[in-house]
Amino acid sequence: MISRRTYSCGFTAAELLFAMALGAAVIGAAAIGYATIAKNRPTTSATATIPLSSAKLTNYYNLAQTSIITAVAPNYGSAAKAEDLRERFMADIHTATAVFPLARTGVNTVRPATIPFNPITDNIVDQPQRFRELLISKGLATAATFVDRRNYDETSPNCSIFVIGYSADPASMTVTAVYDIDVDKITTPKGFYASVKRYVATPTSAATLTAYYDIFYPAYDGSLWPTTTDKFSPLWVSFERQSRQYISPAESADINRFKVAREQPFYLMWWPDPAAPTLGMYRASNTSYPSSDPRKVYNHMAGRTSYMFTVPAFPSFF
Repeated sequence: MISRRTYSCGFTAAELLFAMALGAAVIGAAAIGYATIAKNRPTTSATATIPLSSAKLTNYYNLAQTSIITAVAPNYGSAAKAEDLRERFMADIHTATAVFPLARTGVNTVRPATIPFNPITDNIVDQPQRFRELLISKGLATAATFVDRRNYDETSPNCSIFVIGYSADPASMTVTAVYDIDVDKITTPKGFYASVKRYVATPTSAATLTAYYDIFYPAYDGSLWPTTTDKFSPLWVSFERQSRQYISPAESADINRFKVAREQPFYLMWWPDPAAPTLGMYRASNTSYPSSDPRKVYNHMAGRTSYMFTVPAFPSFF
């Protein structure tokens, strides 16, 4: 004969007391953590009204106004938008045939769908300086649109990244997307307005803003304002193949120090981080590196942002 046991449902008093004690401990720890975060968060407001010229806001967002309301750093909502843009950027890079960053001081007005290019008659495009020359020769840019720099630029606060994709037309390049990084110094309120924007054009329509993030970094020491400027630069550094050290005629030591890539040339790129409380203003370069070491140019960017990219450089043209 098989005996059957009767099982009761529910918890005993001891189990309920234990669960309540455990829950109280978890809630207490969360409350302490939240209080610590609240205590240490910046005392600035959640948003700020940033005055910008109508020309810039029209160029950035096609807005007919002279100010914009944006989040104040650190802001994790803006960080989520930055993560989305990072994913779009990496997806664009993975399908690219070439990438060319160009430094600039003003706004970018060059966002084409295609760029005329004849591999027989046009000069080889194997680094950003040559890409700038191509844009000028095709009438897409003037000499003043982008700064004439080859490996890096520490003096220009802004940058445009041209992502070149596959083209079925042998006489043109297809521009997958153009990313504009702009850092605007703001006097009232004191700080920096930073934005990263993605534009896509088609053969039948002008470039359209498809995604972006923006953030305002308050000046953390007003006594230094505005005599000391931000040094969130360079926004990119390019490293050419090591074998190019031996080309003739020989190039300058300042250029040769960036010829260190063993196989594939590449870029280091930096974007502003919305989760950081500041842009890292007033941080000086490490002077311990000799001038022959490329790290002397960009080592001060370390630790300033979580948005650092290693990007293959002009693979199909080199």
